[in-house]
Amino acid sequence: MMYKKLICSLLVTSAAWSVAPVSAEPVKIDGLAAVVDSRPILDSDVTARFQVVKDRVPGGVLTDSVHRQIVNQLVEEALQVNYARKQGIRASTQEVDKAILTVAGNFNTDLAGLRSILANQGVDYGRYRQQIENELLISKARQQVVQSRITVTEQEIDDFLQNQQSSGQNQAEFRLRHIVIRASDVAQARTKIEDIASKIYTEKDFIDQAIAQSEGQFAIQGGDLGWRKANELPRLFTQAINKQTQDGLVGPLQSNAGFHLLWVVDKRSQDVAYQQETKVSHLLLRPNEIRDDEQTRALAEQLYQRLEQGADFADIAKQYSEDQGSTLQGGDLGWVTPGTMVPEFEDMMNKTEVGDISAPFRSQFGWHILEVDGRRQNDISDKVKRRNAERAIMAQKQDFVLDTWLSELRADAFIDRKDD
Repeated sequence: MMYKKLICSLLVTSAAWSVAPVSAEPVKIDGLAAVVDSRPILDSDVTARFQVVKDRVPGGVLTDSVHRQIVNQLVEEALQVNYARKQGIRASTQEVDKAILTVAGNFNTDLAGLRSILANQGVDYGRYRQQIENELLISKARQQVVQSRITVTEQEIDDFLQNQQSSGQNQAEFRLRHIVIRASDVAQARTKIEDIASKIYTEKDFIDQAIAQSEGQFAIQGGDLGWRKANELPRLFTQAINKQTQDGLVGPLQSNAGFHLLWVVDKRSQDVAYQQETKVSHLLLRPNEIRDDEQTRALAEQLYQRLEQGADFADIAKQYSEDQGSTLQGGDLGWVTPGTMVPEFEDMMNKTEVGDISAPFRSQFGWHILEVDGRRQNDISDKVKRRNAERAIMAQKQDFVLDTWLSELRADAFIDRKDD
């Protein structure tokens, strides 16, 4: 089927040439940069991508190395999009619209303004929108792969927290660049990474080699990983970095994914984080078949007046509140952490002073009145620490898991690159 499509394409091109005057020179409308399964990647796709990433490419010039890395990027994206579609993963129109409006907001503009910015950069809006949809599909596919292939045991979390406590590494962050050479042929990959390392003396050398040689997803940005917490990096990386006495080149390092070089641009310590917790009580009144929303609001106002006149909040909550989880406790919700309540409740809770009672307010659940009993700055609970530890362990594992997955996609696909 793929070859039939290519033949048809050639026939169409030939037909276009045949109707032109004999003296006219053939005009190449678009070139083929690669084919991934039956999906073509055009030269115009490469050019369009370069316009998007141009400001992040050191030097800002479409060199052969940059061209090769863009084709690498487009091939990997095509493989992942194909996988997502085969798995039935979809990105809705609403999701794409929301993502585009978020980008527009980052530029302090609206959709029309974003279209203008793209046009000034020579980027077609339709192609840009398709790219946003592809990125959403890829993100969902990656999440699915990570969730299905990575498990974190309670023992791993215990060991992680113990190691954090003894080493203090949870407070360290590193600004890193990364080069990876995949080890399909271990001896060849080792020779290649050692040759690359021998050419690196400065960060600029590292950037140049990353663009020219790296097979990592950030190669086109000079391997820039940005700031990464130490507890989110593979242990192989952190152990090697900690042995260094100064910033600079680290490696070569060998993992299951291949051979790695790191450049430590900078490092910093992270302060221990505390979060505000609020001790709060509330009562909830829900509209029902015999009491509509306006009548429910009126009852809430009556109860509020009684509370203002000195009635005991717990007694009123036990008598009137329709929140099954807290009524028997007099409306007591205990210590509430940020993000656990619906936005209307959290907003009112944050605006209410300790010892005060809020005026009635509406949420999706009904009409509320709340009383703030106290506030404290508290170190994150053991439960939150364990959740953060689980996320960090998954972050440590996911780069290698995703690299392995991409290698499997390449092995199972037909890839024809025209620059090979």
